[in-house]
Amino acid sequence: MKDSAPPRSVWARSSRLVRLAAGLAQKEVRGRIGRATAPDALGVAVSRLRVQVEQAREVVESLGQLKGAAMKAGQLLSMELVDVLPPEVIDVLQKLQDSGPAVTWEEIHSILEAELGPERMKSLTVEQAPLASASIGQVHRAVWTRPDGQRVDVVLKVQFRGIAETIDSDLALLERIARAFLAVQMKNIDLGAVFVELRAVLVRETDYLQEADSVERYRRLAHEVPGLRVPEVYREISTRRVIALSHEPGLKLSAFLATEPTRAERERVAHQLLDLYFREFFSWGLVQTDANFANFLFRPGTQELVLLDFGATRAYDEAFRASYRELLLRCFEGDFAATLSEAESLGLIDPRESEASRRALFDLITSVLSVFREHRQPLDFLDKRIVTESGERLRGYYAGLERSAPPAQLLFLHRKLGGTFSMGKALGARIDLTPFWRRLEQAKVASASRAARESDADVAEGSA
Repeated sequence: MKDSAPPRSVWARSSRLVRLAAGLAQKEVRGRIGRATAPDALGVAVSRLRVQVEQAREVVESLGQLKGAAMKAGQLLSMELVDVLPPEVIDVLQKLQDSGPAVTWEEIHSILEAELGPERMKSLTVEQAPLASASIGQVHRAVWTRPDGQRVDVVLKVQFRGIAETIDSDLALLERIARAFLAVQMKNIDLGAVFVELRAVLVRETDYLQEADSVERYRRLAHEVPGLRVPEVYREISTRRVIALSHEPGLKLSAFLATEPTRAERERVAHQLLDLYFREFFSWGLVQTDANFANFLFRPGTQELVLLDFGATRAYDEAFRASYRELLLRCFEGDFAATLSEAESLGLIDPRESEASRRALFDLITSVLSVFREHRQPLDFLDKRIVTESGERLRGYYAGLERSAPPAQLLFLHRKLGGTFSMGKALGARIDLTPFWRRLEQAKVASASRAARESDADVAEGSA
């Protein structure tokens, strides 16, 4: 069997990325020549689509083999451009979200032996066929015999060799390619903060002991929520490159939908997902930002929602959340000046952008928030106007930008929000969002009350 382990050397990975960029450029040139010689508008459209699909397939194949930071960037690309590229192209790119080529059992077994050592390996019976293979690691089911003789069903997430060591080189190359594309478009956008954020997230994702901390913290918070299930961490057989979690049964979204659930059952699940998002950001300040369909399981019998992956968990402090909340509230009220002031403080827009771009951003946020307006309740997640209206506003906003990079701190939060909406759409949900907006307003009141109590306590302590 051909070795499927991703290339680890900087030279091998950089060579592949450079070849990918060059190949895409050549296909674009050939496509333009074909469109120039096409006899009619239909021929031009077909030629363009053929080139885009071919480019997308090449991206999937190359990034899927590289894994690591490069593959993660491809995943983000498929989500960020879902309303811009043709659906045929998105269908190809979304393969990166589900899985990458599996690494051989021999390679995985070698990693496990190096990480756990012979004694701990003796206590494990690992299934050779993987449950899943993604950009950072591969998941295998196993049975762990504890020191007291108890046998426990576990899943082992095993990180590929060299992934952590290639983060900086991968991101440096991808940033150079991105800057080159921006230069062609005459955009003076500084992507530095975006890649700093991406690096921070990838560093967290490749430290499984840090992920174990996130799982345990999230598990404590989720304990208060009926119907939410978070795996248990087994520290005894976990390392920085291997994490062991309790095996949690359940149905993937596609399997759940295949059971032909009633509308009420589908909308209950969609409500759980929305409730989770609002709790994570506005109440807990701890968000599992990877809303990949594969990271959720559903248990129709007990009406439980199971969360599986916490590598991309991110904490947001109260000051940041208060500013974001204020942005939404002021925009909902139609306050242009206050909205743009918060947008600048959050890094949504560079202060040097034109007035037209500032107005376009306000219109974009207003369009997104329209889903909470009373006249749109209950919101139909299958209503194509939601994506069409916001997509048009988004394209109009980005077309006029000259300096503003994507907001670094919000990149992964909006990834979670987009994934949550996509799952609501897949469930065909119709939900009254009014109570969720009220929760956002109440969160501001609760935050102000908490700040006042803390201030009073500080004054009292100073007086004492």
